[in-house]
Amino acid sequence: MKNTILLCFAFFWTIYVFGQKKADTTFSVSAACGMCEERIEKAYDVKGIVMADYNLKTKNLHVVYKTKLFPDILDVHRIAANVGHDTDKIKASDEAYNNLHGCCRYRDGKQECPSDQK
Repeated sequence: MKNTILLCFAFFWTIYVFGQKKADTTFSVSAACGMCEERIEKAYDVKGIVMADYNLKTKNLHVVYKTKLFPDILDVHRIAANVGHDTDKIKASDEAYNNLHGCCRYRDGKQECPSDQK
């Protein structure tokens, strides 16, 4: 009896763990420097985001997320927009954009950040 209960528990736990669907997406996010890259990746350090990697050269963000917590792809884009970065689907609010450091204001043209100087 004890083994049967344990087996049932293991079965349902396996279904729960492996039953959570994940989605993989890559999309464009505007940024200007290394500080932007850090800000974007830090913003995606939330529950439901499995992995987020921003490539400053290509301006692409690769995200793996749980669809149960982010049922709409726009919710994933909104994370970047909330910290001031436009995506290919959502534009950041002027308030969020204006909160960026001066050298991070990508809409104004490429400016060199102190963190990018070698």
